[in-house]
Amino acid sequence: MGINSFETHDLYLAAALKISGFRFISLKRNLKNRSFIFEDREDRSRIVRDFFSGDLVGSLKAFTNAWADLKNLMYEMEAMEQKDGRQSSR
Repeated sequence: MGINSFETHDLYLAAALKISGFRFISLKRNLKNRSFIFEDREDRSRIVRDFFSGDLVGSLKAFTNAWADLKNLMYEMEAMEQKDGRQSSR
């Protein structure tokens, strides 16, 4: 039995999922952007709805930290890709 996953391009939604206890699986690069992949749960649709309606309750500090962590992960992935690209072109 495999893990069900949920994917989003929205950094803010990804931070909200992270502080709501969703397990982060990976960051995937598409042609133009990146996707955050989380282990899915039965309550995901409610969390997403609450986030977009402004009804999601949580710590602003935790949200800010989650947002910064995910943003740093994006920058690290980009730096690694640029480094790998330079090394393979030599």
